[in-house]
Amino acid sequence: MTLIFLSGCNDNAMTKLYDKNFSNPSCLRLIVYPTDAIIESSMNELYSFDKECEYKLQVSKKAGITCNSTHNVGKKTTSQFPSGYLKMDVTKGAKIVYSYYIDLTHAPTKSNVEDAFLRVKKDLKLQ
Repeated sequence: MTLIFLSGCNDNAMTKLYDKNFSNPSCLRLIVYPTDAIIESSMNELYSFDKECEYKLQVSKKAGITCNSTHNVGKKTTSQFPSGYLKMDVTKGAKIVYSYYIDLTHAPTKSNVEDAFLRVKKDLKLQ
C-alpha cells in the first residue's frame, strides 16, 4: 500500500506480489465494491469465478477525485491529470497477497477492467 501512496498521482499501473510464493491459485471469488454491473459482467466474461473460493479478487474503483499534491502542478493544467483509479487485490482471509492499481484520467471503462484483469491473470498464472 505504501508504494501506491508514495507514487503521488501517476498514471502507470503498479503491481505488487506480497507473498513471493503465491501464484497460480486454483480459483478466485469475485467481489466488486462499490457494486458495478459493467465491471461484474466484464469480469465474468473473462474468468469463471467460484463463490466458495478462499482467494478473493476484490475490485474497487473511483472517479471524479482530485489530487492536491503540489508536485503535480504541471499535470494539473493538462487533461492527463488522474481523476480516478481502478484497483484489484487478491486476498486470502485478511491478508493481501497481490495488488494491481492504476490511476485513470476518467471513470474506469470496460476496456480498463479487461486490461487490468488480463495483467492480474498473467501475473498470477491463472488458467
